[in-house]
Amino acid sequence: MKMLVEHIRMLKARGHTCIAVHRSDTATRAMPPWTTVEANVDVVCKLHERLNDIYPVHELDVVVVGIFHQVPELMAGVTAPVLYWEQGHEWLFGDPVRFQLQHNYLQQDQLFHKVMKLPVALIAVSRAVQSILAHEFGRHALIIPNDIDCERFCPGPRALYPPDKVLLTTPGQKPRQFAAHSILLVGNPALPLKGFDVAASVLVAVSKVLPLSVTWICQSQPEARQVPALINSGLTINLYISPPQDRLPALYRGHDALLFTSRYEAWGMPVLEAMASGLAVVATNCLGLSTFATHGVDCLIAEPRDVLGLARNLVMVLTDVKLRERLQVAARSAAVRFSPTAVASRLEMLLYSLSACSRELLQLRQSCADDVQLACTWASQTCCRSAAKASAQPGQADERKA
Repeated sequence: MKMLVEHIRMLKARGHTCIAVHRSDTATRAMPPWTTVEANVDVVCKLHERLNDIYPVHELDVVVVGIFHQVPELMAGVTAPVLYWEQGHEWLFGDPVRFQLQHNYLQQDQLFHKVMKLPVALIAVSRAVQSILAHEFGRHALIIPNDIDCERFCPGPRALYPPDKVLLTTPGQKPRQFAAHSILLVGNPALPLKGFDVAASVLVAVSKVLPLSVTWICQSQPEARQVPALINSGLTINLYISPPQDRLPALYRGHDALLFTSRYEAWGMPVLEAMASGLAVVATNCLGLSTFATHGVDCLIAEPRDVLGLARNLVMVLTDVKLRERLQVAARSAAVRFSPTAVASRLEMLLYSLSACSRELLQLRQSCADDVQLACTWASQTCCRSAAKASAQPGQADERKA
């Protein structure tokens, strides 16, 4: 969602008319509440409505879809070329969670496979995603990478914003006022794929030999069951819970290292943001990073779940000043390559190309009308059942939508 919003901002700046569409029975606007970016037209489509019932879709030149569930409906109801931007999810990476019956994960996995057989144009966010689409589905996708505003995310001193909460991991523990080494974590503790159980184990191991201060930018306060290694560890963790987007760059600055422990990622935006901010990065080999980060050049990488390897890399970064400074400089140089201007030009060229061959793409789609309709029916059944189950558990529904 964050990068789709960024695309709207970039395309508007180039003179294009952008229509944001969000499907919801409760939302009052399509653009998310955490952004100041505004689309030219903001459309909220109710769950029982079709887009062509509430908007003149014949005026559209190209439709960009950010979630595979909506691809069949748009291919059936809009004549303009439909472009699906694959940014990664459990079903793409083969996460075992996709076989669960809860939240219709299994049906969503089957829907994803049906969508990949439709004649929808594809773009991938990274080489890793491009490779998976090619090997698993025989589909070729161009790469439109994420971008980073290196004027906003830049090196500088630590932010002075007070944390939303200070997490003390040991009963009776007093907050640590000073520590020699500052570590940054970024991500949602509720998502197992982020590997924060591993991050906690790494921090506990390193804290036995080096004093640490930990800052965690997260969507919710971590629970003990999510990071059991932190219990009675003596670590002090400053939590910044869902901070405003305009505050993020300041919160990244001035730390000694970012620790990033995802099991898999299509991209890994916190890593690029940290690199642009001039931080040394210790991360896992989680696939998506290979598009912009190189082990030993601008970051140090270990295998997912490798607590010992990650701890060793973190100790090296914290104790070897020359290594840390070299990684910081190289990280910043790597991030600068992914400027908004460069990415916007590539995206714009692709959209123009799709518009130019819209007639041929429509003919191809019409030749597969039965497959498109079947996928529509499957999507409707899958999403309606998921929504019905989620409505009984509002907290989970909100998290899935976010």
